[in-house]
Amino acid sequence: MVVENFTGISYESWKETCDMYLSTVTDISLRRSFAMYLQLYPFTRITSVDKTIISSKGFYDNFIKSGAIFHNDSVLKRSNNFILKNNGGFRDAQLLSPLMFLILQAIGVEICKRYRQKRETDENIVAFYAGNFLDHKSLYKSQYQEFSKWNNYYAEEYPYFIKTDLSDYFSNIKFDKLLNLINNNVQAKFTPIQQKTIIDILNYCGDGKFPLVQNSTASSFLATIVYLDIIDVKLGNFIKKLPNIEAYKLIRYVDDLYIWLKPKTESNLNQEYNDIRAEYSSILNSYGLTLNTKKTGLYTGSDIDEKLKWSIYNDVVNEQGNAVEMYLDNKNWTENVNKFITSLFEKKFDSTLTKESFQKVINNSFKSDDIVGISGDEIFKRIIYDHSEYLQDDFVIENMSSLLVRQGISTFYMSPQILTTMVLNTSPGKNKNIAVKSLLNQLFIRNKNQVINRYDIVIALQYLLNTGFSHYDLKEKIINRNEHNLYLYIKKFCCQNFLIDFKKHNDYTHFKIINGDWKTYYLYFNYYVEISKKQYMEAYAYFKTYFDRMTALIAAYKNNKKLNVNKYFKTKQLEKFYKTIIGKNVGKTLEKAGKLRNKNPLVHSSMEMVDWSDWTEIINKMINDLNKILQETLTELKQNL
Repeated sequence: MVVENFTGISYESWKETCDMYLSTVTDISLRRSFAMYLQLYPFTRITSVDKTIISSKGFYDNFIKSGAIFHNDSVLKRSNNFILKNNGGFRDAQLLSPLMFLILQAIGVEICKRYRQKRETDENIVAFYAGNFLDHKSLYKSQYQEFSKWNNYYAEEYPYFIKTDLSDYFSNIKFDKLLNLINNNVQAKFTPIQQKTIIDILNYCGDGKFPLVQNSTASSFLATIVYLDIIDVKLGNFIKKLPNIEAYKLIRYVDDLYIWLKPKTESNLNQEYNDIRAEYSSILNSYGLTLNTKKTGLYTGSDIDEKLKWSIYNDVVNEQGNAVEMYLDNKNWTENVNKFITSLFEKKFDSTLTKESFQKVINNSFKSDDIVGISGDEIFKRIIYDHSEYLQDDFVIENMSSLLVRQGISTFYMSPQILTTMVLNTSPGKNKNIAVKSLLNQLFIRNKNQVINRYDIVIALQYLLNTGFSHYDLKEKIINRNEHNLYLYIKKFCCQNFLIDFKKHNDYTHFKIINGDWKTYYLYFNYYVEISKKQYMEAYAYFKTYFDRMTALIAAYKNNKKLNVNKYFKTKQLEKFYKTIIGKNVGKTLEKAGKLRNKNPLVHSSMEMVDWSDWTEIINKMINDLNKILQETLTELKQNL
């Protein structure tokens, strides 16, 4: 049997992906980094045997190439994730099962192998994204640091730069435009069915939008290297034509673009700035994107450090190596930590605590004029994550506890991840000292009063991430009661090895009967994608065809004959066949199923279904009834397998 690789993922790409994300079994540093993120945490639970299994050619052939992976309910689990923006708002992010996350990354690796950047022909353009497939880097920090280095380097040579930003970038990426950009710039084109599947996977992972998934290198690669490629080239070509520009550089990190300019004559470049901004906005508009003019501006090179600081991700710990460590070693920072907590008291008390004032409190508490190039924010984060000895002081612990008891947990909303980690690191071995107990008590009080919000969930998640998801009440009483799908993700993928749940849902009976028939898996995946979008007519069209093909496969297995789909689509044939297996008459259900298909406007010109007010309920019930027939049949056959 010829197996159509309908995902387009080669074994080489699958293996590279597994090596990037499953190396936590041997790389302690990677495991420590992954443990900081909810999406990546499950990869810290696997064993070397698991890595060998998942990255093997056998696993690839049986599940990835054939599409059988999409017939497993464990893989298709999806939930909301709780990721904060720099301004304190929430991103519309999704949380994927570990194996679906790997599939998404493997698609990115495959496209990366085939894609040829247009911007590579222009030495004035450099683009970075979160991670790097070519260098097998799965985390964004090193790439952001490279982006910062390039900007600091050009600040020495170019007197001006334009900092730009896009409005709601990820949610405005258009799948049709993305597919055209891929097709027009790859060495080996994907087949039509692969193109459809790739877009369907992206759509599913993003819940109808371009997938914004925590630490998804694939999402960042597609959004940066592919979608903005021609945009950067067009903008560069425009800047070349400006008469007063001697030289320029475009340095991009995802949707953040820094345009460095060197004028031929001494001028403030206001005219050039307006021309470039207008042209960039026009180019973006043709791709469905919008320039955020409020966050776009012209600056001098001396402003670069300040702008990069505000662009940096919330959990980045800048790694300036020995410079930061030497600075930290020069003094005892406990006094600064207490100053920070006291300042929070004062700001909260007089109602002036905002995201901006919170940042000022950090800089005032930790920044020193004795050293250039290291911000107070960098020192603060390094203390929290790497120097907890400065936090394990009786006064620090008492002050943190008092802050929580007297001011409530809302102070922590300014930076939930960092402040929660700070509290936990006041206690060696994560024992529950008075500060930790106060934090938990505040959460449970809010839960009892039924006022838990998303910031509280972030705090609870950060606590669980830092303590190996071991707090039972936090999981059951707060996460489960307020975010059930998130609770299921934690239970299935963070509290145990995720292969356990995969094997539990990997129905051997289905696997044996389908026998690698990729078309069956393709039909089921398309049904699942459509039902997740609440496109019920489309979902039923796929499911009924899937049911008929499954019937033919069951017959082929039972009678030890080749697959013959032409014998099992008429109601009488189906009725007789199922009665011989499950011993009851399902003719009425099958007759209704056939008639329902013929009333579907996607299948028949009668289009009777569109006149019904309850067709959604009818379709859902029919899918459940047909699925019940399949399950009863498979149960009967199990004893003979």
